[in-house]
Amino acid sequence: MMHLGEIKETTLKFAETISKILDIDVMIIDDNYNRIANTFKYIEDPTPITRYSMLGEVLHTGKVVAVKDKATYKHCKNCPDISECIISGLVGVPIYFEKNIIGAIALLVPLNKTNPVFENLENSIDFLEGMSDLLSSKLKNIDDYNKLNVIKKERETIIDVIEDGLVFINNMGKIVHYNHQFQSFFKFEKDVEGEKIEELIDHPLIHEILMFGEDILYKIFYYEHINHSFYGFVSCRNIMLNGNHYGALLSFKSLGKAYKAFSEMSDNRTYVSFSDIQGEDPKLKEEINKAKQLAVTDENILIYSAPGFKKHIFARAIHNFSDREKNYFVEVDCDSISYDMLESEIFGHDRDEIHMNPGIGKIRMAHKGTMFFNNISKMPLYLQKRLVKVMKTKELRQRTYRGFNIDVRMIFATCEALSPLVGQGLFDEELYFRISKNIITIPSLINRKGDIKIIIDNVIKKLKVKYEKSQLKFEQNVLDMLYEYTWPNNVYEIEKTIDMIIAKTKKNVVTIDDVKNFNFAGDNGKEVKVVDKIEKDLIQKMLTEYKSKEQVAKAMGIGRATLYRKMKKYGIT
Repeated sequence: MMHLGEIKETTLKFAETISKILDIDVMIIDDNYNRIANTFKYIEDPTPITRYSMLGEVLHTGKVVAVKDKATYKHCKNCPDISECIISGLVGVPIYFEKNIIGAIALLVPLNKTNPVFENLENSIDFLEGMSDLLSSKLKNIDDYNKLNVIKKERETIIDVIEDGLVFINNMGKIVHYNHQFQSFFKFEKDVEGEKIEELIDHPLIHEILMFGEDILYKIFYYEHINHSFYGFVSCRNIMLNGNHYGALLSFKSLGKAYKAFSEMSDNRTYVSFSDIQGEDPKLKEEINKAKQLAVTDENILIYSAPGFKKHIFARAIHNFSDREKNYFVEVDCDSISYDMLESEIFGHDRDEIHMNPGIGKIRMAHKGTMFFNNISKMPLYLQKRLVKVMKTKELRQRTYRGFNIDVRMIFATCEALSPLVGQGLFDEELYFRISKNIITIPSLINRKGDIKIIIDNVIKKLKVKYEKSQLKFEQNVLDMLYEYTWPNNVYEIEKTIDMIIAKTKKNVVTIDDVKNFNFAGDNGKEVKVVDKIEKDLIQKMLTEYKSKEQVAKAMGIGRATLYRKMKKYGIT
């Protein structure tokens, strides 16, 4: 609650003004009987204010008290200080603030002096009550101001913790308010409040926003100035009230922050190191050491392996071992989508579809980080040539934006030998030259039988956790079959096979009967099912057991989109 002491100077001026107008002394007290203001025109040392004094009665009752002769006042009769009191009479009124008594104001009539305040008492009381209301309104103004300051401080605190850069401009294009992130994005070293935004940020989109006054959502925004640049998106929301335009709120989202929102990249939070690559084979260890040596450089790297290896694990381990680990690792599979979509995904496009397919392109997402091209042999020639141009110039261009300088470390992977494709005119010779200087070759499992047991044991351990089957055990003869099989499709085949075994079993022990139909347990030449056939049968069975495809995908531990791709692959409708 507000107190009169917070406007002491104003209260003193009120007392002095009233005293001059009425030619009388004035006293104002707060709700603790403390004098806040006092004039000493005729009364040099008034007696202390207590609960039972005349002015104390005003404060206690909240009512007007008018005493012409203190000898008639009930409390004054018994006052021990009555003989020394130099006040003969008093007119006092309470001071209210939001229905609470916060003080009192009084006119003090001295002994041996007449004053017209009692000749027209009603007017005197009205005058004092008017002064009381004015004091109260002064407090209300201060209280409102303080509340506005609190709201402003709360607003500033809130918008300062927002990761976007926010700036509010008035209808003249001048900055009214901005947060720290906006200042950080554009490296302003001074307070820019009151400045024209188009003079601070000379950019076509800013001019367009001011000229047309239209709302925009997530427009690609690249700004470069002297020693710094900003790349990301800008949105604009106009502020209208009763049909009048009051300005606009602009929000700037950096590329790095926007990138977090893309669900397709959500696995960037997963940390992978070289220790996650399973195996003790000397040749594998040699390739890992080679990868570590290359990781600390910015050299392009080509990873080669037979199908069935998760080459992206190797690529991510290289990224996390490098100086770029704090920036983004971005992956694109050149064999998973159409050529048109592949071009947009890699290089971006001019549309602004931030929610579905960000027009910025993954190369720009990977700025200062690492870009991994899986199945590079499947990239069409015209895109290979465009990629070579980017690698040579270190600049990416689009129709509506000038060149964007990029600093991207590129890692490539293939299951096919690229040299024969170059000879056949199916792979760009210059691209091959640029990416084949540093080749990491992952040896197949058929050449490192000793690692099969390590991988199988780790896969079983991981999948038992996934399916919450910690008590599940494999009979030794089943394990022996798993260890002895050659696994022509490498780690992928191991993981898919064991996943299906553990997912299907209803018991606590996996026996030979549970795996007799799997490829690794072929029975004396009888017809066996390959992994894909088993997976197809499993999907068909689960589609009959669950109510929706979403439930099937969840039960299989895969995404819904992955389930649809598998259904399409196996011709399941």
